Amino acid sequence: MIKLEFEGQDGSGKSTALKYFAEEARKRGLSVVETREVGNQHIPSCLKMREFVLDPKSDLSGISMEFIFSAMRIESDRWLENLSKSTKRPDLVVSDRGLFSHYAYTDHNVSEEFVDLFYRGVVDKLTKKPDVVVYFEVSTEVALSRRIKRGEGMDVIEMKGIGYQELVRESFEKYLKEFEGTLFVVDANDSLEGVKKQLDLILDQVQESIGKA
Repeated sequence: MIKLEFEGQDGSGKSTALKYFAEEARKRGLSVVETREVGNQHIPSCLKMREFVLDPKSDLSGISMEFIFSAMRIESDRWLENLSKSTKRPDLVVSDRGLFSHYAYTDHNVSEEFVDLFYRGVVDKLTKKPDVVVYFEVSTEVALSRRIKRGEGMDVIEMKGIGYQELVRESFEKYLKEFEGTLFVVDANDSLEGVKKQLDLILDQVQESIGKA
């Protein structure tokens, strides 16, 4: 079982791309489970935590938010471990966001020191890192235009604005340089059809690695 985490700043198009990637993998005969890092839809308690922590009315400090985000990662990791041992073990688990979102957003939601002390010092020791990361590299301006086109209400993170998202993008790039697993970078400034072609090539390589497992 391979776990892929789709990463990128808000508006990078990763959620739409994940749906396409999962559908194409199933067409090729692979078994796929879709999930997400913040608010794993397979875990009711994580859905409740997501709703609470992202609600601007909750008015939480950055540190309190990160403790709740980390709790969701820990519970998702436990769910993943059980899934890997079950008779329904899939070929792929594809997650909307993952470890590097924790790093990149926490740099600016709290501090880089907090990332080192809490996530790397504690949470990383309690959970497993992804096998594959697919990172959606996008300009902050393109990402903003996509968020506006969605026409949805903003959560407490998106309300921090374009300057915050630019800092998050820089942190993603910093941390991903250290990743020791398989990293694919998608040019998310490309058209939807262009992104799909990039994903097809990634899926080719992922499928090949499953065949060798």
